[in-house]
Amino acid sequence: MQIIFYAFPLPNILFVGACISFILLFIKPRSFFIYTFLLTVVITGIWLNTAYIFPKAITIPENATSVIFWNTANRRNIHVEILSENIKTINPDIISLVEAENASEEDLITLTIEFPDYEFQILEGDMLIGVKGKIKNVIYTNQPYNYDINFVEAQLQNTTVWIVITDTFQSPTMDKRHTLGTVLQLVSEKNADLIVGDFNTPYESVHFNDYKTNYTSFHDYGQGFSATWPFGIPLLELDQIYVSKRFAPLLLQKKYYDVSDHAMLIGYFK
Repeated sequence: MQIIFYAFPLPNILFVGACISFILLFIKPRSFFIYTFLLTVVITGIWLNTAYIFPKAITIPENATSVIFWNTANRRNIHVEILSENIKTINPDIISLVEAENASEEDLITLTIEFPDYEFQILEGDMLIGVKGKIKNVIYTNQPYNYDINFVEAQLQNTTVWIVITDTFQSPTMDKRHTLGTVLQLVSEKNADLIVGDFNTPYESVHFNDYKTNYTSFHDYGQGFSATWPFGIPLLELDQIYVSKRFAPLLLQKKYYDVSDHAMLIGYFK
């Protein structure tokens, strides 16, 4: 079932349905066209209901916490100029990257000089963290061909938070129940405040149901299509942000850059 879920997301089914409807338009009896067309319309409605969040005006309070999460797709560099642009405009409290295997000490120096209020650090598992404040502690754990997780204890203004950055293994044939269950268990043991990551698993997966007990997804707080992959095509929501129930999500925004096939996520919560 998982392979089918990956291979035939609703946008793919809609495209096939539209093609079949067009062909049947020229074939008699017309009832085949009508049935196929109506089924495609129904599936379109279902898809839009789950995959599109109608934009609404949101006022972000000054005391809100903001986070940037981005899968930089293991390019030859992490494109510091894009990070710099967004740090200047968003002024985030937390910046987290995955698939940043080519992040360098030179990148850290550049960012630190430009943004002295932040502390940046390259993490194991090809990740990078930046916080407006101080990084107090980092714990890394991984299981090959399953997941990489960094637990970061950070001092932000007058509060300490535990941030979890995770990147799970990409394989449509792998049973994600064990992987996502283990990630949640480790996160719960640390009583983490914020979870960001590329889960390589669509938001609709039943394996995220247990996350909803103690954490709130930013899915319902987005603007427009919820999908984060691939670039420019609303196909799958693989990159996600969760926050502890003691916080309230406010807004989730996305930006797209042609240097990565994943959207950059910007989340606000308080």
